[in-house]
Amino acid sequence: MYKVFLLILIYIFVGCTPSVHVKPSEQLPKWVDSDDTLRGVGSSEVNFQGIYTQRLAAVNQAKSDLAHTLKSYITSIYKSSEKVNKDEISNKSQNKITAFSEVFLNESYQVDAYFDVDRRLYVLVELSKPRLNTLLGIKVETIKTTQTLPKLNTRVFNKDELMQSRCYPQDILKTIDTKADLYQNKPVWFFRPNQNGYEGSVGIAEKESLKSYEEQKKVAVILAKSALSKRKKTQIASEHEALEILHNDTSGEIFETSSIVRSANRSQPTTVKDIWLDPQSCELYVWIVNN
Repeated sequence: MYKVFLLILIYIFVGCTPSVHVKPSEQLPKWVDSDDTLRGVGSSEVNFQGIYTQRLAAVNQAKSDLAHTLKSYITSIYKSSEKVNKDEISNKSQNKITAFSEVFLNESYQVDAYFDVDRRLYVLVELSKPRLNTLLGIKVETIKTTQTLPKLNTRVFNKDELMQSRCYPQDILKTIDTKADLYQNKPVWFFRPNQNGYEGSVGIAEKESLKSYEEQKKVAVILAKSALSKRKKTQIASEHEALEILHNDTSGEIFETSSIVRSANRSQPTTVKDIWLDPQSCELYVWIVNN
């Protein structure tokens, strides 16, 4: 009788025990695991030095990931062109492929980013296939094979959140008017610097003690302008280097006397398109675009 009663109790308790809900794994953007040609993905854990350093580490890893597919793509172009016979590639062509890969890798740029639940930052970089083919001097029909970027679930910037911040006095906070919507509590242009037809760059500056808001803003602007200027110079210089590699036996050396290089060294007009202050970390984000 005792055993029967015990079995009944066990049955009741087991039957009443709520089922265990397993937390589903996080859904990362599809591009994180995509093998699209001329795209690379990198990631970086939370960095005590701030978002700027974390993003830089993720971008560098993404470019490293892109390097392999880039070289494979250029190799396939050479194999299918009249420059080589079938699958045979001469040492001279191999040297050119390596030189091209190094030149074009510098042209890669961020097109998207994402923070996971642990605040690991994923960054997607890519190269323009039509531009790459043009610089290679090869006419091929470009078929769009890359995935479109996912639609972002954004929210409108709430000025009240900023006004509750202790980063700066109220009169200074009032002057910060962020125009962009927020995604993952950051402006959308942080994730996608190229917005609305603009070629842009983001500068991030930490708040330092005994430094004013204007000084912090100046640092952020300088960082953004420097990155955008470097990208533009790289694009111009790449055209010159590509010509040198195609038509000469050089490895892509840039001649300082060239008019192309002088053009690259000219300052490019830019505009501060938007600004945002993280109300928690007090990091200042500035979005700069080419005019």
